Amino acid sequence: MTQAHDGGWIPVRKDFVDLDTRCHARGNSRRHHGFPHGQAYILRDAAGHEYPFGEDCARAAVAHPGLLLQVPDYTGRDVVPRSALPDPIPAGVRRGRRSAAENAAAERLAAIRYLVLRMEKVAAVPRVQPTVRFPALDPVYEQYLRTGDVATAQVRRILAIERAPSTPPRLRATNLLDVYTAHVKLERLIAASNSVDNIRFLRGLHDWLARHLVLTASQLAAAGIEMHPQAFTSPGIWGAAAEAASRAVPAASAPPDPNGSLF
Repeated sequence: MTQAHDGGWIPVRKDFVDLDTRCHARGNSRRHHGFPHGQAYILRDAAGHEYPFGEDCARAAVAHPGLLLQVPDYTGRDVVPRSALPDPIPAGVRRGRRSAAENAAAERLAAIRYLVLRMEKVAAVPRVQPTVRFPALDPVYEQYLRTGDVATAQVRRILAIERAPSTPPRLRATNLLDVYTAHVKLERLIAASNSVDNIRFLRGLHDWLARHLVLTASQLAAAGIEMHPQAFTSPGIWGAAAEAASRAVPAASAPPDPNGSLF
């Protein structure tokens, strides 16, 4: 877990939040601002409670803005560009090849993000494929929930699982992040829609996403989902072989498409 100094706020993650969520801090107007893009930094207080903060408010709350770069980011496949954070490297220091410590920190973040995506965020998508949650990672995930961190040996293990040839492309980190992002977007669209037909279509698309772990460009466009321009284009995620590799149950066992073919 990334620790803040002097008992201050502890950065936990950058994540999606409901569009009606308000920042825990007060801005210059003394009001709690909202999150128009539905993204926030989640900070934990000394009592262990988590609260959403906007970027500027999070930077003011933590001991050093660079701490915000030390938490996993689950919003990286959204269409909204990531805002530039202050450079944690002191002025006058030249950038170069990353140090061993920096590489280790990057691998730790990648491992935590993959662990949480696979065991929590994508696993919680309604009717998602059972293969998403990986039983072999249960002890590691339980330890992460208890401690907020992952040991070095477990970082290597998690990354080895993600990169293993036996892991289907649709269950790799980038595609799972695409699935999570599309899931959030679809839930927002469903909640905002007043059309019964549109809600039925969006729910059918959501079910498709849960079963196949992919959406086509046509499906994204038809639903009005805006994402990263390379969403659902990871190597190996398309084709019959990818479909067969990622399926957990026979097609006959999966719920039928409510609207027939979804492109």
